Amino acid sequence: MCGRFSFFARRADIAAAFPFLLLAADFDSAVPPRYNIAPTQRTPIVRADLRLTAAQWGFGLPHTFNARVESAAERPLYRRAYRERPALVPASGWFEWEPTPSGKRPFYIAAADGRPILFAALWEMRESEPCFSILTRSARRELRAIHHREPVVIAADDARRWLDARLAPEERSALADPHDEGGTRFTLREVTRAVNEIANDRPDLLAAPGLAETARDLPLFPPTSKP
Repeated sequence: MCGRFSFFARRADIAAAFPFLLLAADFDSAVPPRYNIAPTQRTPIVRADLRLTAAQWGFGLPHTFNARVESAAERPLYRRAYRERPALVPASGWFEWEPTPSGKRPFYIAAADGRPILFAALWEMRESEPCFSILTRSARRELRAIHHREPVVIAADDARRWLDARLAPEERSALADPHDEGGTRFTLREVTRAVNEIANDRPDLLAAPGLAETARDLPLFPPTSKP
């Protein structure tokens, strides 16, 4: 996971997908739609109380916005949080980039049914404010062509178990290892390179690339057919 995701689902959509969450009546006005969330920015997370709380993405140190689930339980920085402070990050989808000779080509990944999803995360307090790190795993086979890692997505049926601080580490690891053959199915599509700029945050970032962008990746001298 390269470090960018969206969260634009509205209260009714979130309640339908995750009826156990305690959503404020003014959620839609208090939490504006976001289309290009980046590390160090604030976004809602869910902790054991099942309420959405704004938190900063990243543990306050370089390269701590994501943590490998395979090693988080043992790494000193994450070890205690893995046992005691699990969290979930609501999202609509995330971005990955494919390197090309003309620059990185962005793709948007979301649930095939369009429903919001929940990333597995760990939270911590930094300077009296909550922060979080998203857990990642090896990418499932349909996504490996773009990137070798993906966020850990927790199924709605497993969400409350994930948030239970009494859960044994081996049980938590099992929840974080969805089988490629089951669970949420995802769609992958190319989007405009305007998303590459962190300052851009608008709905049209999810649009298909324009002709000028697509032309960048065409060979300068196409191969000619031989007679």
